[in-house]
Amino acid sequence: MGFLSIIENKEIYSFTLNDEQWMRLKDKYKNLSMFMPCCQTPAIPKKNKLGTQFFAHHPSSSCDFSSGESREHQLCKYLILKYLHENGWTVIPEYRGQTPNGEIWIADIYAEKNKAKIAIEIQWSAQSIEETKRRQEKYIASGIRAVWFMRTPQKNKWDVLDYQSYELPVFSIWLNKETYQLTASGAFEGRDSYDLVEIEFIQFFESLMKGAVQYSLKPNSIRFMQLSMNTVECWKCKRPTNLIMDINYFIHHEEKLTKIERLSIEQLSQPHSELINHPELLQQYQYGFVIKRLSKTRGEAYLSNGCFHCDAIQGAHFAHYERDEENMLFSKYIEVKIDHETKIDGLWYYLK
Repeated sequence: MGFLSIIENKEIYSFTLNDEQWMRLKDKYKNLSMFMPCCQTPAIPKKNKLGTQFFAHHPSSSCDFSSGESREHQLCKYLILKYLHENGWTVIPEYRGQTPNGEIWIADIYAEKNKAKIAIEIQWSAQSIEETKRRQEKYIASGIRAVWFMRTPQKNKWDVLDYQSYELPVFSIWLNKETYQLTASGAFEGRDSYDLVEIEFIQFFESLMKGAVQYSLKPNSIRFMQLSMNTVECWKCKRPTNLIMDINYFIHHEEKLTKIERLSIEQLSQPHSELINHPELLQQYQYGFVIKRLSKTRGEAYLSNGCFHCDAIQGAHFAHYERDEENMLFSKYIEVKIDHETKIDGLWYYLK
């Protein structure tokens, strides 16, 4: 079983033919010069019950070549190869390359488009995380962005969170053996969504390719910050002032924003605390400086709200009891860069 055949002296991949072309090939292949590239014996175009188009050896062949891949593995590869080909990528299955130091790697799927180079690995059989990381390091050394889809039972879809990162994008995949539906998981819909998405596999992959699956801590990424505030009476000067209760962070994609984190004042990084102390924001939203102040209650200095009018500390304990979810005020979205101090969880998000 393979995706490549030599037809009338031309290399033809099965995923490049649509349903109608495949049916015509099946009708007339006996009258064509059509061979398997591994052994030059006659090839037969077939489609299995999972929907994978492939070339098989003629029964008379004595070739012992075998990819060792399951039908499910082949289906995943076929769907990705077909999608990438139809979207202008040059794709090669079982591509053999090497690192600058000469270490060999073989990608399930390798693809190029303009200057982009990617590899996709379908890991249907068990593989340790150490081995996955070792193989990923070869792709990184070769300047190739690689993504992994690891077969897991649906109940174990959370396992990938133990080791996925921006450098190692790993997602779950499983097959419903009754419906032959492939499902992918491994990303959240938003910070307040407490379950991972379960999306049809090729839809997930398409979203990944279009930037709709993003990592929260992508290096040098642009994110958006929004302040959540309540209006309270200052304990000292008795005048109304706004307190920042939360700082929310968002990912932007196609005119939509997806919430990825909520931080307290005390969790703010220095660059972002300096940002919200900009005079324009202070005046517009009528809150005091967010700086370190000594709290007699806690016996220490910490980042805190101040009164807009008298700058008296509005302590964390006070703010907690003044919190009013129903009357929360929200700032505009403020563009920020994620810095190494920003206490955002490194997670993947599926952006609608």
